Amino acid sequence: MKSSVRMNRKVSAVALAGVLTTGAFAPVSMADSPQNKGNGQANAQQGNGNGAPHGPERDIEGVELVDSESFVIDFDKTYPAGLNIKRMIDVEVELDDGTVLEPELTDYEVSSDDRSHVTVEHENDSLDGLAGTVTVNGYEIEFDYSGELDEPVELDIFHTNDIHSKIDNFGLISAFINEKGEEADHHLYLDAGDIFSGNAVVDLQDGEPIVALLNEMGLDAMAIGNHEFDYGQEAFAAREEQADFDWLSANTEVVDSEIPIEQPKPYETYEIDGLDVGVFSLTQAPPATSPSGIVGLEFHDYVETAEQYAYLEDETDVLIALTHIGLGSDRHLAENVEFFDVIIGGHTHNRLYEEEMVNGTPVVQAGSDGLYVGHFNLQFDGEEVTFNDYYLQDVDELTEVNQDVQDMVDAYNDEAEELLEEVVGVTNTGLSRDNRYERDTSLGNFITDAMADALNADIAITNNGGIRASIDEGDITAGDIYTVEPFGNELSEMEIAGEDLYDIIEHSFERNDGIGLQTSGMTYTVYVDEDGNYVDADLYVDGEPIDESETYTLVTNNYMAEGGSDYDFSSAEIIQMEGGYITNAMFQFMDYLMETEGAVDYEDGEGRITIEEVE
Repeated sequence: MKSSVRMNRKVSAVALAGVLTTGAFAPVSMADSPQNKGNGQANAQQGNGNGAPHGPERDIEGVELVDSESFVIDFDKTYPAGLNIKRMIDVEVELDDGTVLEPELTDYEVSSDDRSHVTVEHENDSLDGLAGTVTVNGYEIEFDYSGELDEPVELDIFHTNDIHSKIDNFGLISAFINEKGEEADHHLYLDAGDIFSGNAVVDLQDGEPIVALLNEMGLDAMAIGNHEFDYGQEAFAAREEQADFDWLSANTEVVDSEIPIEQPKPYETYEIDGLDVGVFSLTQAPPATSPSGIVGLEFHDYVETAEQYAYLEDETDVLIALTHIGLGSDRHLAENVEFFDVIIGGHTHNRLYEEEMVNGTPVVQAGSDGLYVGHFNLQFDGEEVTFNDYYLQDVDELTEVNQDVQDMVDAYNDEAEELLEEVVGVTNTGLSRDNRYERDTSLGNFITDAMADALNADIAITNNGGIRASIDEGDITAGDIYTVEPFGNELSEMEIAGEDLYDIIEHSFERNDGIGLQTSGMTYTVYVDEDGNYVDADLYVDGEPIDESETYTLVTNNYMAEGGSDYDFSSAEIIQMEGGYITNAMFQFMDYLMETEGAVDYEDGEGRITIEEVE
């Protein structure tokens, strides 16, 4: 980015070049200067010549600064050849803090095009990094070179995204950032959101451990991700208060002042060695989270929001977009908004080993789960930003550990170890979520069976996106259950008509371009055309076709029941919205299977869900 100060100075220099070529010089207005009342002529020539006698009298009609080391005088007459400039002018500099300097005049040059124009060079040593007023024979010219760069400023950026409560690698990540950060002139550590949900050690404490760790690691700013709302609004507010780093989102608006969440900052500006570095942020709109977590909030269009902050281009030297909107939306943002120097993205878990250049803007993303750290360098030369040396660091390849951070990780893990390592069941088959967008799976069947059993419902359904990991064959630990279902979702029970179930299945398939729901108590077949598009579906309960006019007891998760992923249960009668945690239902059903069957074994794909192509 180019700051307005530097651009104006650049324009002045260009204009000055034209002045010296054409001979047309715009006089400096001194109407308000006490030294230049009346006809605007300068006071008597005092000279910087250490008592040297005055030369031929010349009035000054104008003065223009060229840069921090030179200025041009427009005399009222031609300048005599060979006359020392020190005999003609008195120069004084007063800085904004009141300090007075008398710069030494080192050289001058008379313009060959107009001999009344004289370029004067000075030192002391220069005015780089300073601001104040230059006075030449009574003419005052304000200057501001406080942002002037002797050398290009180098800024290294480290970035992560979608950590999802995975803290075990934090000792390695911290050591890497510290080591490379010390080698850099300056650096920032930024995260593109979704630090929560995915590890019971963190999630059982509503995110407190990971915020404490990121504080210790020196995170500077985070884009608010959709999963930052998973623990509820009270927890969101508590974790933001706990954080030493900025939580940013320009497109999130608090429309209900009664909710615990306060209006997020849209951006933050960090001053680094005289450089103004802006970090602007966007959140997925609307966030994929439990609707209760975003009550009282509105989320606005990415491009329209960004355009409202176009003024940041002139107020910053470097402008970074830190987003949690997904790679496709980042590309769209870069295509439509041209003032970002780089877009650091998250949400879609992409491992971009090389930056994507979209409309001249580099777009980067660093995978997920704390497995990679992104790194690149920005160089600002006073006018332009250059993007350099982007790469992803595979954390598995790191060996150095920040022991302070690792000790914190170990303490949090030890604190939860007794609960999480407890063996609660055994599976000989394993419980897999693979192929869940094509058919029913062993893990999907176990989860929905547990949900239906917990509330004695006719039917249970759960969305594939909420099934976060598979369980390997062997011992099943409590930690496995929390990993499979990290969101703390609760069971929602309702009475629903058969005809509405058909609509639910159609929506789930079209939304996911495939199977969207795992099920218990109900089996269904989706019919598609040769292009894979939804045509129709058959739904069965206990082997009999669902009666569209009949009412069934359905249990799902509260995320879906509240309208998450655009599921619509508005025509159903809610019996209870919070009927207990799904994790507890899984523990209870597992106990039942262990007592009655001796293991939690499921065939992977029992035929509960199928897809058939119609002619």
